[in-house]
Amino acid sequence: MRVAELGEDTAFYLTDFLTRQFDAFVTRPLGLDKHPELRDVYFGNYEKLVYQAQTDDPALTEKAKACADFLGLAFERRFTGYGDLETAIVNLRD
Repeated sequence: MRVAELGEDTAFYLTDFLTRQFDAFVTRPLGLDKHPELRDVYFGNYEKLVYQAQTDDPALTEKAKACADFLGLAFERRFTGYGDLETAIVNLRD
């Protein structure tokens, strides 16, 4: 199933890693730190920022909200956890 079929084609996604590294992977590479007027060029077709939280960290959620505000997007948080990753790692030790 494609993202567009889910009605999510206007969402910009962040994970914990991308939230922590937002400046290094979004702000500076796109030149938004020096040319904030480009924000709407890059993100004008997005409607919301979906933060796929892998940990339950209130400070990281606040940072993700700040990212959404910076981009002029509505904010949505979805707790995803690490899925089967933890189980797979534990099984490797056995």
